[in-house]
Amino acid sequence: MVAIALAGTAALADAKAQMMDRILTDKKVKVGYIPSPPGTIKDPASGEVKGFYVEGVRYMFDQIGVEIEFVETTWANFAAGLQSGQFDFSMAGTFATIKRAAAVEFTNPIHYLGYSAVVKKGDERFKSLADFNQEGIKIAVVQGGAGQEYVRENFPKAEMVQLATGNLTAPFIEVASGRADVGIEDAWQARRFATAQPGVTDLFGDQPYNVLPIAWAVKRGNDDMLRFLNTSIDFMLLTGRWERMAAPYGGTGRYVDKVVMVPFGPATEVKK
Repeated sequence: MVAIALAGTAALADAKAQMMDRILTDKKVKVGYIPSPPGTIKDPASGEVKGFYVEGVRYMFDQIGVEIEFVETTWANFAAGLQSGQFDFSMAGTFATIKRAAAVEFTNPIHYLGYSAVVKKGDERFKSLADFNQEGIKIAVVQGGAGQEYVRENFPKAEMVQLATGNLTAPFIEVASGRADVGIEDAWQARRFATAQPGVTDLFGDQPYNVLPIAWAVKRGNDDMLRFLNTSIDFMLLTGRWERMAAPYGGTGRYVDKVVMVPFGPATEVKK
């Protein structure tokens, strides 16, 4: 019985190590992405993918001599893409929520990001978040996004307009065109859109709500890939490499939790 148990444990360990072993052997990795500036930007003409997430991933896998193939997906489909093996991990900057954690495994937080809302300029109906929870109010969200979960839970009286798209500014376009009263997405996207569109107002740009960790995702059980990504993410953040890569793209709207270093071991006095 002991031998059978040990064999089963070894088989499980081999299964969990299989992904990184394959990647290191084949020297290739498939990375799922969703266009979401400034972390991931897709040139509509050439199809080229860039951004500070892209640069970070390339640096990580360059270190181990692995070639990257980028595979585009959507917020509604990235979990299914992981489960079906369309790509080895998702580098989409995803809000880590409880519901999503039941479908995928998240890396350590890369940074943190909050939400805001866009309304038509001059619309005085909304003084606080609670004012969204009214019958007759249409709230536009990206289908599969964390904003969809938030609206369903907090504004049940409102009508939710779900948009099947990867374009995170789509909810704001619905507001600008008059098809929705409120558009909800992350605070950086809201500020960027409102700056370019004088006909709308960013309600919570200075005080984002529902601030959550942003992470990458792997298929449940792929512990070896998760450990590799966590080590790489920590390295990139602690060395400041990611901040340097992000600098050319301007403000990101993200926040990072800086590590505070303290002495390890007994304190020593400096001899004068």
